[in-house]
Amino acid sequence: MFIKKRLFIAAVSLIASAGAMTAPASADDGGASISSWGFPGEGSDWQPVTYAGGQITSRSTPGEARDNRGNILHAWRGADNDSIWISLNNGPAYSLPNAQTWTPPRVIWTDDGGRGNFRIFHTGTEGHVYQHRVQLSPSYQLPATLPNWTRIPNDTRTTDTEPVAAAALPGNSFMLAWNSQSTDDIWTMYYNGDTGTYSSPSVVPGARSKDAPGLAAQVGTNADPAPWNQVVLAFTGTDNYVYMSRQRYGTGNWTNPFRVYATGTPGYTRNGPSVALSRSGYGVITITEDRDNTIGSYMISRDGGWSGYYEENSFALSPGRTPLAVVAGTDLYYVINGSASGKSGVLWKKVYDFAAMPTPSAPQW
Repeated sequence: MFIKKRLFIAAVSLIASAGAMTAPASADDGGASISSWGFPGEGSDWQPVTYAGGQITSRSTPGEARDNRGNILHAWRGADNDSIWISLNNGPAYSLPNAQTWTPPRVIWTDDGGRGNFRIFHTGTEGHVYQHRVQLSPSYQLPATLPNWTRIPNDTRTTDTEPVAAAALPGNSFMLAWNSQSTDDIWTMYYNGDTGTYSSPSVVPGARSKDAPGLAAQVGTNADPAPWNQVVLAFTGTDNYVYMSRQRYGTGNWTNPFRVYATGTPGYTRNGPSVALSRSGYGVITITEDRDNTIGSYMISRDGGWSGYYEENSFALSPGRTPLAVVAGTDLYYVINGSASGKSGVLWKKVYDFAAMPTPSAPQW
């Protein structure tokens, strides 16, 4: 029996009437609940994610990223093996050399001022974290020979069944986040693209989880109407509720984790979340709900607040697999490995355009 989807609005006012800035609303502020179906205008037109051989099939949710020319790279774990496969612009699939994983791969694109680099990260079957750096040819095709893996240094490893999270940063840089292999701590590490060096791994204070975290960054350029200038970490706490912590880009300091919750929602999941940020100052933390395996998203803003909880409107199911939230410009997409609208497997649909939202408040710390 399907449960009717509702939009739950959390009371999150971040500008006082006198113009002074207030702290982000606490998780218990709650608010009114309004019946709705998904994000405003959200359709039910789920489509298969394809490559030249047909629909992608996998045992995990795939990863994907776009470069600054709109080229899209998909990466996924095999449907009947532990190899990692990639496809550029829905073309032929190729396996990455010597890569074996039991987890979903993560894909980002980092800008080096030229063609940039697609970077595919995965957790090896022994728990170490690996990277394949794929740079497209001058004609923007996959290279004739795909690169072998490199192991991420500083003994970076997690549970062999948990993926690593990755966020692209300016200057060909990136940040990684992962759950400890031996405790519930969450670790992060920064890669400096200018110097080609990694920082020492560090624990995010107060962030504890038994699942893989989600990580995203958005640092403003001249084209961004409401830049975040921050990194956002989302994770499932040891109590199975969803939490968020933020870091102002360049400071290295995380805010205290706080629970993201709207009144009347289940608010809990046993899988790690996905997080995606748009250049308009809005983003989402997306989860698979424990109660019925449907998809829910908290809309978050660059000021540290959240403004609503939206349940997917076409009864899409993603049991045991975190849906992938993807933002291209201001457009939000879902990618799932599940079933929806009479289809199954790896599916996608456009969910919302954040350009319709008013300019959000400035970041607060």
